Amino acid sequence: MTDNIFRINQVGYAVSLPKRAAVLREGTVTVSDEAGRVIRRIDTGALLFDECTGDMAADVDLGDLLAGRYTLELDGVRRDITVSERPYSALVRALIKGLYYQRCGTELKPEHAGAWTHPACHTAPARLYTDPDVLMDVRGGWHDAGDYGKYVGPGAVTAGHLLYAYLLFPEASLNGLNIPESGNGVPDILNEARYELEWMLKMQREDGAVYHKLTTKRFAAFVMPEEDRDTEYVMPAGQCAAAAFSGCMALASRVWKRYDTGFSARMLDAAIRARDWLERNPELIPWKNPDDVHTGGYGDDCVNDELFWADCELYAATGDERYAAGLEARAGQIDIAQMGWRDVGGLGAMCCFFELDGELDPDLLNKLRERFLRAADRAADTAGRSVYGTALGSREYIWGSNLTVMSRAMLFICAWKLTDDRKYLNQAAGQLDYLLGLNALDISFVTGFGTDPFMHPHHRPSAADGIDDPVPGLVSGGPNNRYTYGITKEKLPPDIPPARSYLDETPSADTNEIAIYWNSPAVFVAACLDTL
Repeated sequence: MTDNIFRINQVGYAVSLPKRAAVLREGTVTVSDEAGRVIRRIDTGALLFDECTGDMAADVDLGDLLAGRYTLELDGVRRDITVSERPYSALVRALIKGLYYQRCGTELKPEHAGAWTHPACHTAPARLYTDPDVLMDVRGGWHDAGDYGKYVGPGAVTAGHLLYAYLLFPEASLNGLNIPESGNGVPDILNEARYELEWMLKMQREDGAVYHKLTTKRFAAFVMPEEDRDTEYVMPAGQCAAAAFSGCMALASRVWKRYDTGFSARMLDAAIRARDWLERNPELIPWKNPDDVHTGGYGDDCVNDELFWADCELYAATGDERYAAGLEARAGQIDIAQMGWRDVGGLGAMCCFFELDGELDPDLLNKLRERFLRAADRAADTAGRSVYGTALGSREYIWGSNLTVMSRAMLFICAWKLTDDRKYLNQAAGQLDYLLGLNALDISFVTGFGTDPFMHPHHRPSAADGIDDPVPGLVSGGPNNRYTYGITKEKLPPDIPPARSYLDETPSADTNEIAIYWNSPAVFVAACLDTL
């Protein structure tokens, strides 16, 4: 973090998108080109108070700029920015490859992982929690976050984000990741998603139910993954996990039809069996950790949104009218603008808008569209009240606030695709600006990207590998002033504004953990903006 008065997108701006900076001093900003010629003078106007940050600042539109390097200056303080045709190509690839570094059960070799290599981890058979004498081969998948647990619901949503990025923006930089599968004729974004999908299939019971998660009973110490040798347990099945699994597998089955018909059929069968199990077990039993288990709970007391997503994707995959009836019955009961692991209604809405348009009742589709756009407009209003253009209210800086920021950006992108109104696209770009440094902290929330990226994620491999730089391409959870640890509160002033409630320190899981489902919406957003 610096004392610079300029807050910018530290990775760079796209020629075709707005170029904004927040300026923390009143006056005239000069914009100079690489030759030192002043090409523009911009009056900041009176500074405005920003509730979420406590800052007095101005939101400055830098205007149209051609590709090149420019210098912003005010009262002798300078800040360089870059503008290019496709500034996010490397970012897209790194965000996807960040998931490769989370792979479990396999060696990360130097030719693919560079300095961040390690032997295969968690290869021993796991025990079924309800019958520990039963051993199961459930190797594979991604470590969920800064710990070594693996969870079906978050994995399904992460894969879902990647698959929709591929479906909607296939011309983005989704290849060339240098992962073991590169060059096999399948886009690398799908190769990486398949690594998780194969593990998820192992988490399904014979009767169609889906186990909730695979973890040890307690989080590992801060050791490398291969040094975590505690017994892993396949935890009991859960309905939200089964429904999210069903939606993700039905979606993936459509994607893989052109690449691997056998894998496609296997996933569709798994999706249908999970949905059938849910039909036979309609009464929701909210999942919670057994008393002796203290890893991530990922509890959820509502399954309607997961069922909505599942029925949308199954209808798109099969054309079976029973799924159409299911999605129609639930469409009015859920928030269709949410894209996170707990509330997945937005993924079902995406299926309706971009896969089932023409298949659904027009009145139902119009109502969904109106509700979706109203949500986008509310988020845009929130962004408009922020000097930094951030679509977060003061009470929305929670654990994983960057998930909310990127989910709102996904909302804006879908609204743009539905209306062709550039105001939504510009709002989406503003959220990526925030992630990449246009924020009160003057920090890029993506490891390895920007002039001042965060350096100390709550991430066991990054802390234990003896390498100064963290694993690249990982997204921080971001500021959090609602569900904070005592260790975080002790180091921050008690009256700190919510958008500044952040520590770039490894112990600060509540503000600086990483998670696969924080990377994946950022993949979707950066992929969209990479195509422009």
